[in-house]
Amino acid sequence: MNWKRSRSIVLSSLVLLGAVVMLSWTQRWFTITLQNDVSVEVLGSDVAGALAALALSTFALVAALGIASVFLRRVLGVIAAIVGGIVVAVSQATLADPARAASELITEATGISGIESIRALVVGVDGSVWSVTALIAGILIMVVGVAAAVSAKHWPTATKKYDRTTAVVADDPASQWDAQSRGIDPTKG
Repeated sequence: MNWKRSRSIVLSSLVLLGAVVMLSWTQRWFTITLQNDVSVEVLGSDVAGALAALALSTFALVAALGIASVFLRRVLGVIAAIVGGIVVAVSQATLADPARAASELITEATGISGIESIRALVVGVDGSVWSVTALIAGILIMVVGVAAAVSAKHWPTATKKYDRTTAVVADDPASQWDAQSRGIDPTKG
């Protein structure tokens, strides 16, 4: 495997997966059919509101991974894996009990509250692919986070342009000015 390419693969994968999580958050996850043929459309934002924040944190992790040191890349890779795990947990909780997740919407549509009463009203749940998409994206974020932590030491480092160095600076003002723009203090010698 080309370890130098692992950086771009990890970063682009996290951007793509974060976008998938954000997109799935905006889509319809379920249509819940209640007694008396009442249907309730349930969006990801209604039942899995945390996904938007988790997608944004994935984007922030991409920015941080791009400039971090090796140690911090490993830490950020673990954090990315944790974020992916939380995406999985949120999605799984919603998939496991759609009636509980959509109870507020059902209460708004019917005026009936209480989880047992709501469950008695539900005749059917028609799921969409978006809830499963968020779950799969969370699993893949976990995998990419682990890959980032493992491959972090092989990523290219920052160029010398950003390294602080000490150098002998000539006495002419132009050289001293150039040294200051490179972060070198011309008064220290």
